[in-house]
Amino acid sequence: MRVECIVDGKTLSLSLNSNKPLSYILADDIGSPGFSSCCKGNGCGNCIALVDGKPVLSCLVPAFEINGKTIITFESFRKTRNYKDIEKAYEIVKIRPCPACFESRTLLFESLISRGITKDEDIKREMATLTCACMDPADEIRIVKEAINIRRRRRVRRS
Repeated sequence: MRVECIVDGKTLSLSLNSNKPLSYILADDIGSPGFSSCCKGNGCGNCIALVDGKPVLSCLVPAFEINGKTIITFESFRKTRNYKDIEKAYEIVKIRPCPACFESRTLLFESLISRGITKDEDIKREMATLTCACMDPADEIRIVKEAINIRRRRRVRRS
């Protein structure tokens, strides 16, 4: 099947098996640097990508579901100002995710912030997508709220 989508700002037209997982598309067909799905579809949460701004486990998303969608991977997100806000929040809170889940956790934080999810219970529920236990939920909440404050201050300075 032919799949039209935008990946990291590039408009693509790909000929794919309709059930091929997004994680394999990103790694094999697009050659996204450093992108791999080590769980092979078991839902560990370490292969998160943003599809139309929402986090998805890319190992569980078939090709036919990305047709017409905009996909952001960590590789392109880390070049943005919003990434720098989350990095600064890590520094302020003095906690960083482990290398195994850093990229996915950072994309989850961005998704929460950009969608305006600020209630503690909602943050905990969304962050439960990741099975890595390297961070305490209270620290995740602090990072999200700190990044929101950093972003808010940055926007106020601009205006």
